[in-house]
Amino acid sequence: MRCLNEEIARKANREDECKGAFWEGRFKSQALLDEQALLACMMYVDLNPIRAGIADSLQSSDFTSIQERLNALSSNSVTPLSTQPPVDNTQPLPHKPLVKFDGATHLHQQTGIPFHFADYLELIDWTGRAIRHDKKGFIDNQRPKLLNELGIASDAWLLLAKEFRRQFSGISGRWDAMCAFKHKQGGKWCRGKSHSQALHPEQTNGLTLH
Repeated sequence: MRCLNEEIARKANREDECKGAFWEGRFKSQALLDEQALLACMMYVDLNPIRAGIADSLQSSDFTSIQERLNALSSNSVTPLSTQPPVDNTQPLPHKPLVKFDGATHLHQQTGIPFHFADYLELIDWTGRAIRHDKKGFIDNQRPKLLNELGIASDAWLLLAKEFRRQFSGISGRWDAMCAFKHKQGGKWCRGKSHSQALHPEQTNGLTLH
């Protein structure tokens, strides 16, 4: 990241014929130890413009990957999410693993990150509407499929979407994995236990419930 930042700063300074740092502050490194942490971080980054109040929708969030993916969906004439039938949250969910997702617009292209693009799009659309400044406190009763599959509470998820970077100190994931990672790095203290448990509701006090 230091090399990347330096190169961008040098190019910007040449273009503007000036000197000095290009970025406002230092970058922050965050270790993401599992899929839940990865999903929360992706959501936090993709919703930056909406959370900052400089965009009111995903489609108007310029220079974001989610806008590019939505444009790809539109150009490929994929059925919009809003036209899909609503999920019946009263029915039990089938126990099947999340499929892989790397941002591709079609299922056969997906590799890497274990989420359907359609499910991710549903979740980010729902989250973006809920954290808009003109709709404070709004939580739609229609919970996204991914929240149901992962068992994450709506209010806990919305807090993560707004304050993910502040809730953890360089590590996010299951609490026991966070502690092990910190110990391996030579540290003795972790921050974010309650937020880790909210993101992984199957764990209590660092232990897995069976």
